[in-house]
Amino acid sequence: MATKTRKVGFYYLTLVSGEMTIDNALNDTLNYISNLSKIDRNRTFKSPKFGFLDTIDSSNNNSKHKIIFKSASHSFRPPLVHKDTITERESPKSMEEGETQKTHLITKAINGDVIIILEKHQAGLTIQQIKNYLNYFASLVESDTQIKFDFETIAKDNFLEEIENLSRVVSADVYVDKQLLGSEVLDYSERTNTVKHEVIISVKAKNRDNISDFARDVYAKLNSGENAIQRLRVVGRNNENNIVKLNTDFIERQEYVKPTVNQVTGEIRTSDLFNEMGSVLQNFN
Repeated sequence: MATKTRKVGFYYLTLVSGEMTIDNALNDTLNYISNLSKIDRNRTFKSPKFGFLDTIDSSNNNSKHKIIFKSASHSFRPPLVHKDTITERESPKSMEEGETQKTHLITKAINGDVIIILEKHQAGLTIQQIKNYLNYFASLVESDTQIKFDFETIAKDNFLEEIENLSRVVSADVYVDKQLLGSEVLDYSERTNTVKHEVIISVKAKNRDNISDFARDVYAKLNSGENAIQRLRVVGRNNENNIVKLNTDFIERQEYVKPTVNQVTGEIRTSDLFNEMGSVLQNFN
């Protein structure tokens, strides 16, 4: 049976504002969306692209959600051409219609974090578009403090490549073992029983400076098995001056899946894709 390779991306969903846990904020937002009609769920991402959250399949305790977005681009209906005969015919679409493109994702709450694994393809939705979509509906949820989401990219194998893609690294948070507080390096205190397992050392660049070399050095220490360093979080800007957040930890994962294809429509089979993505998520347990 034919298969199609899909790349999958890994992200932390984070909370910019909202007086609740990240998983409760997500559940409240998804619950609000699910109670709307599909017409009311529809949003324009960037004209002519529009889309909506189509289905949500949640676990019994709402700690895991399998979500499908559908999107399309309207106002484009050139003639169709046959691959063998090269004959053309008029497209049956109207200018208000577009071919449906599915984007699959799974969210999972783990130890106070919400991890997203997202199907990535050129015609699908990006994590930025999904974040903006969630934030629009989150703003409509009744809450003492408005819910607002953000995301961080989880990178490990390609972390240095991601660093290279940044025009500037503006800050870095180094997560180290709490025992470092009582080591010869810092010698602050050996009374760390009530201190969280991880201690965060925050490093910020001087105005307009770049600390990418520092980030590379810390990453090299992390990969060398330096026990004191647990993970690294980097904030930088890309060539479009947009903020990019990278977060690396010890996650063994695959970055590609190969679901089967529906021979009639050419679409990836949803059940098969979710099964493969679910297997990838086992690495987060």
